[in-house]
Amino acid sequence: MESINLTSLLGAVRDRYAKSLGSFELFDGFHETGGGVSTWDTFRSFGGSMVRVLYFSATSGKVRDIVGRQGVHNSSQDGTVEGTGHAMTNRQGLTLSFHTHTFEGQAVNTGAGKGYRTLRADRILAINANGQQYLTALGRRIIEQIN
Repeated sequence: MESINLTSLLGAVRDRYAKSLGSFELFDGFHETGGGVSTWDTFRSFGGSMVRVLYFSATSGKVRDIVGRQGVHNSSQDGTVEGTGHAMTNRQGLTLSFHTHTFEGQAVNTGAGKGYRTLRADRILAINANGQQYLTALGRRIIEQIN
């Protein structure tokens, strides 16, 4: 298989850090993560490493190309910190705490969370982390439908 330009193929909207990295190219030798729980486990295994994620946003219907790290602790948006609900990182709910790649407190999104967001593992399409690439079951299905 030749490399696939996932940014172009999926019409991904890149954040400013993903733009500086160029297109998200999927190369031979990528790993497959399977479904939601498998993707959740894989993503959590990266610890605090910086990752690039292609993510399907259910609210906008668009694919986002974002750079950041998982495992944010004590965010004011975390339900257990505030005593209002579940943790941002919750395996049963397939949710992952994520902080967009920022420098010196600059947020890349404009919400009150200053870069914090919750990702759902079952909406992740592809991941680039620690020099390795991962394609999820959802990512594979979407690519096959387009091709």
